[in-house]
Amino acid sequence: MSIIEKYGKSFANPDRRNAIYQIIHGGAVDKEKAEYYDSRWFGGIVGNVPYTSEFPDSDEEWNDTAAGIREYIQRGMYTWLYDEKGYPSGTAGGYVTEFNPEYVAKGLYCYDYWRKISGPSTYRADVPGDKLWKALLLPVEGGDPIDVTDCLNERGVLYIEVPAGQFYLFMMSIRRLFDGTHATESYSEPRNYISLSDRKAVREFINCTHENYKKVLGDEFGKGVLAMFTDEPSLISWNIRAGVFPILPWLDSYPADFEAKYGYEFYKACTAVVLRRGDDAVKRRCDFWEFIADTIADSYFGQIQDWCRANNLKSSGHMLEEERLQAHVNNYGSFYRSMKRFDWPGIDQLATETSALMRDGTIPIARFIASFADINGEREVFTEFSDHSVRERGDRAELGCYYGSVNWHLAMGVNNFTSYYSWDGITKEETRELNRYTARSGGLLRMGSRDSRVALFYPEAAMWESYIPNTNVRAIDYSEATQALDDAFAQASWDLVQRQIDFDYIDCALLLEGEIQDGRLIYRDRAYSALVLPCARVLEEAAMAKLLECEAAGIAILFCGEAPRLSRETGVTSPAALEIADAIEKGRMALAPTEDFGKLLDAKLPRICRTLKIENEKGCYHPMLLSHCRVTDDGERVIYLANMDSVPFTGRLTVDGCCAEAVECDAFTGEMTKLDVDGRLSLDITIRPGEGRFWLIAGRK
Repeated sequence: MSIIEKYGKSFANPDRRNAIYQIIHGGAVDKEKAEYYDSRWFGGIVGNVPYTSEFPDSDEEWNDTAAGIREYIQRGMYTWLYDEKGYPSGTAGGYVTEFNPEYVAKGLYCYDYWRKISGPSTYRADVPGDKLWKALLLPVEGGDPIDVTDCLNERGVLYIEVPAGQFYLFMMSIRRLFDGTHATESYSEPRNYISLSDRKAVREFINCTHENYKKVLGDEFGKGVLAMFTDEPSLISWNIRAGVFPILPWLDSYPADFEAKYGYEFYKACTAVVLRRGDDAVKRRCDFWEFIADTIADSYFGQIQDWCRANNLKSSGHMLEEERLQAHVNNYGSFYRSMKRFDWPGIDQLATETSALMRDGTIPIARFIASFADINGEREVFTEFSDHSVRERGDRAELGCYYGSVNWHLAMGVNNFTSYYSWDGITKEETRELNRYTARSGGLLRMGSRDSRVALFYPEAAMWESYIPNTNVRAIDYSEATQALDDAFAQASWDLVQRQIDFDYIDCALLLEGEIQDGRLIYRDRAYSALVLPCARVLEEAAMAKLLECEAAGIAILFCGEAPRLSRETGVTSPAALEIADAIEKGRMALAPTEDFGKLLDAKLPRICRTLKIENEKGCYHPMLLSHCRVTDDGERVIYLANMDSVPFTGRLTVDGCCAEAVECDAFTGEMTKLDVDGRLSLDITIRPGEGRFWLIAGRK
């Protein structure tokens, strides 16, 4: 059977489920809107209850919303459920915290007194509010803190018996998280928030929201209702505006749970995180953030995922500040660990213009998040995309911006579109055509799996060791180590993207679980011939040993910015780190400064790591051209290219391997055109600005 015979009909008549979904908060109850979106061939909607003053106890509110949702389903459309009134998700419009004040998120406000205290002496100190948790004396010359909390008298004043020597006074107080945090700065309303580590609070959120949707729509779960959308949940233990004291996340159970897991007192880890003081500071800093990361991933994201899976729904949503690596620490402990608990991971993309989408100073979030679905096998990645940034300045997005954004997302690996677009100035027919284009394109890019042969490492331990909680706006750490990590991770990512190299982001767990076979690291259906590690200066001992095994098996190991130096477990240079340094010196592994990493890729990345080669008229790669290559379950290859430049791209496309048959697929018209091939595909191509083009190829050996 030829490619056209096999795929032509489904391509010409795409699955509506793959079109765009409009987000209509509270509007699902309006059945008349269903006709509007149906006539424009939307895939469906993302909706929620209107959150009246009677929420969550109004049967009428739930029933009317369910009736509205069913109207869309009866028209052949699909729906998602949005789980919150505004954002961030977690409080059910404030109900969870208003009626359960014990669930309001709290933080540790960390006060490091600026003067040295000398002993032996008696020293008096008032304490910061609301409730002192720990008062510590930190020896100036180093060593572990001395706990003097029991020097607090009944009037709330410290009278400290200072031993001989010089010390710093460090106090940590428990306070409600509100002032200057995300609780006061969202677009919805000032609202108390929950701790994502608090299983009971999250369970109450599920009871208020998810269980009520189940009562009225449970029969459509997994059919007309596809997924539950959670929006920007995060730790809010940091300031959006400039703060006074650094903040750490807090839950009353943290100290006991931490000590049970790691075998030492929680306050020692807190001290190491804020001040880098005490023994084993590297290990303790990593222990702290790992502990926070696991409690959040399990208690919030894991609990919701478990509920969704038990009820035939997909857990989905997006997180906060995906684009800044250091923000992953103070928001989640580990963004990667939380993101793994989504079935259908997602992003938000407020920009629609190419210049903003191709901003290479931050993480290419669409490629980053799409990796999770590529690795977990779900093949579904969503975006909450919009023309927000254009509307904010009083302008209107042209139709080309809509197509350009769709093509950018598709090339990065995002194939499910939920929309906040205004559609201002876009006609009914133009909207229909865009939806059909999106559905055709999304259908092709759900086939098989992405042909990623390179893995980019998520440097979790290095992030934990380097990030310093602070009082800056958005808690940005300007330390040299953290900035170097931010820069290296973004640079390595874009160096791969701009060279049309398909790659996935992996973490330490995947590296360790993967099996080495035939010169590749194998994990499920993923097979990596090269590993890229940006600034992974701190690394687990087992991970360093695995890198040495990979190199010995012929897997290329490339370091960006800095090679592993310190052990996550001990905080000192390990024998494995010395072996890696020796391998770099002898040319078996490679290291380049961040600014020169692209040159290292050009020189050292094996040819086997590339599915295709694209050269412009000068014989060079083109950084504004994006690629996405997939292998179908039957072995065909899907090749997608998108031109994000403001001028046409003209050059040559050469696809690796044998080619027995090839067709070009026009996502605008639904037509497939057979190409003349002679065992190999090599084409002269021209791609207009913002345009995306597809090829389907059979005959790969």
